[in-house]
Amino acid sequence: MLLLITYLLIISFLFMIGLQLTGAIIKAFIWLFVSLPLAAVFGLLGILCCCTLILIPLGLGLLKASLRMLIPG
Repeated sequence: MLLLITYLLIISFLFMIGLQLTGAIIKAFIWLFVSLPLAAVFGLLGILCCCTLILIPLGLGLLKASLRMLIPG
């Protein structure tokens, strides 16, 4: 009985590690394939808007949004 409980504990621990690794890999893929291209597009639009006098506030907002996508927190 003690051996069965030990095996179940080991299996549940391995499943927990696998779940954590899978979540980290999925988060990295989302950042790489979604957030990074969107941040690049927002950054380029922000630079483009900063070239005009009227759209400077919008351009600065887009640049800030781009940096928040790249470096969350």
